[in-house]
Amino acid sequence: MTFRVLDALPILLSRYGETINKVPDDRNGRKGYENKKVMGFDTGNGKVLALDVEESNLNCVKIWIEPPSPPTLAGVTVLPTKESHDLHRAALMRLGHKKGIYLLTETKNAFEGLLAWYA
Repeated sequence: MTFRVLDALPILLSRYGETINKVPDDRNGRKGYENKKVMGFDTGNGKVLALDVEESNLNCVKIWIEPPSPPTLAGVTVLPTKESHDLHRAALMRLGHKKGIYLLTETKNAFEGLLAWYA
């Protein structure tokens, strides 16, 4: 079974609460709704992370975290940096402009291990 965005999202919501980067204006009638490419979370320990929810990535779990890179964790792969305009919003600026570490997590256990390390 594949670990997907729809598997990771409830974990993030239960740990960190609502996203912190909802659409800020009404230019497309979406003010207050979730972003279509990135969902950001405040970890409560002074850090943020963001889940890549771009349509082409829904069948895998890719996230951005603040540096430093995590230690070697089974099922977690550091990917080449990826930029997203949604990371440029104030709440996620620490991940924007290719400052965030972009990771692939292959399983629920790997994802939870990464979140535990990041905490």
